[in-house]
Amino acid sequence: MTEAEALQDFSRAGVAYKEIDTNKGSEAAIHSVSVGCPGNTEKDVLVFIHGSPGNWIHFWRYMKDPDLLSTFCMIGLDRPGFGSSPGPLPDVDGQAKRILNSLYSILSKTPKRKLVLVGHSYGGPVAARIAALEENGVTHLVLLAAALDPEKEELKWYNRAANTGLARSILPADLLTSNMEMLPMKEQLLAIESDWKKLKAEVYIVQGGQDTLVSPENLDFARRMFPSRSILREIYLPEEGHFLPWKNFSTVKGLLLEISEKRNSAPSPQEK
Repeated sequence: MTEAEALQDFSRAGVAYKEIDTNKGSEAAIHSVSVGCPGNTEKDVLVFIHGSPGNWIHFWRYMKDPDLLSTFCMIGLDRPGFGSSPGPLPDVDGQAKRILNSLYSILSKTPKRKLVLVGHSYGGPVAARIAALEENGVTHLVLLAAALDPEKEELKWYNRAANTGLARSILPADLLTSNMEMLPMKEQLLAIESDWKKLKAEVYIVQGGQDTLVSPENLDFARRMFPSRSILREIYLPEEGHFLPWKNFSTVKGLLLEISEKRNSAPSPQEK
């Protein structure tokens, strides 16, 4: 599905949307689409950060869901170098800062409502990094098959193949951008590893036991490295793989609605 087709589908479904381009005209531009966000909304804010490769359309089904629309102001964004966001930036920390600056332009720096980040795959460490930065405003962090553990990030044969001159001349731009992200990822995750203790958001993790792209052992890593009692809910799906946002829509949607129903409070003991 193209962005034009997704927006047409919103229109047919009666979903009002707004396209937003922060820092337009520069390499730091971030393109996003918001739905369910009327002026002066008091809704909780839900931000989707896609994996690699990808774009905001990966969360199109969530953004047109009536239950989520009535509950959240939702923002789907294109990470740098994907979709309509120019300026590839193959750096977890750099992307987090660029996206947070974009969110600053859209939202208040210190929203009184909840600010929920959802990150899938490569979008997981980007979302988590945002939540560890200063003055981020993030209250809840949802990680779906998130690649966090540097020790579990090893280059595959196809990453090396895609880094050759021949491959760079024939592969689509989004695949090249994705591969650019994979090459330095291990070292980047190692560099920010100690900062996970700075997380103040309530954390929810969904992980598939049959994931061959992101090791299920990333769940153990989060347990070790995130602040004590910050993980409020773990959903481990032993028979599921990597594509949780699509194959496990009902589970993820239910978790998001559960977060919205919770009152803002200090983290409670971890549920499993």
